[in-house]
Amino acid sequence: MVEPGISSTAELIVDQIKLLGLEVSSISSLVLMHAHADHITGAPILKKMMPRLKVMTGSETQRLIAKENIQRIFAREDREISNRLLKLDAKDSHAPVAAPLEGIVDEIINPGHALRLDGLSLEVLDAPGHCLGGIALWEPEEGVLFCSDYLGFFLPPDRFVPNFYVNLDDYMATFEYLSRLRPVCICPGHCGAYSGEESLRFIAQARSEVEWVCKFVRGHGETPARLEQAAEELFRRYYVREATMFTEESTRYCMELIIRRILNSNAFALDKV
Repeated sequence: MVEPGISSTAELIVDQIKLLGLEVSSISSLVLMHAHADHITGAPILKKMMPRLKVMTGSETQRLIAKENIQRIFAREDREISNRLLKLDAKDSHAPVAAPLEGIVDEIINPGHALRLDGLSLEVLDAPGHCLGGIALWEPEEGVLFCSDYLGFFLPPDRFVPNFYVNLDDYMATFEYLSRLRPVCICPGHCGAYSGEESLRFIAQARSEVEWVCKFVRGHGETPARLEQAAEELFRRYYVREATMFTEESTRYCMELIIRRILNSNAFALDKV
């Protein structure tokens, strides 16, 4: 299993496994790709429901989720997302109380590691830029890429949220590296999986949106007032569809991060020379 979602979707995941005709007890591995609440807080619940489950992640993700302040923030975000899903009629019951993240990691898998699971081989790739310690998974035989949020957050049918919340330059290096793999199938952290021509369009649309947002922010960089206007316009552009599962407050903060990362990027500094 790749990524567990939040606590309130854990039972849904188990139901989906059963609908696929699989034994829940046969699932033995869960990979956490990066330390963001919407990708991680379901892990303790699933671990209780699936006794054989061994949780794997990178050393930086383990370090982050061991911090008490991170655990408090994630518990709050887990509740907020769950409540938003209720309001959006995306689920029909309240979430269980988020279980503690302390001690859930069983094995460290850092970039360069090869996972061999029941005949399947997955390469662990470094994926910086979106979140500290991000990792991707690559299955070279079939060309399947588990890219979490590292190619952006797709809002079907035609909108991407560029989410370089840590560093734009690192994010673009990750983006280009993963794109050069020419994946046959792309499995992001939200909103489905994409194969064949869909995967090519996915990468092209995601790249186009990054280029657009960088140009847009740089065009508003003259004054603080113009940057505030840019942040508001980005909020209206990206706080739509599935992205509304997050709170307005957290989304506005993310828009501020995007602007900051663009203005602080090496590419922007070179443009100004």
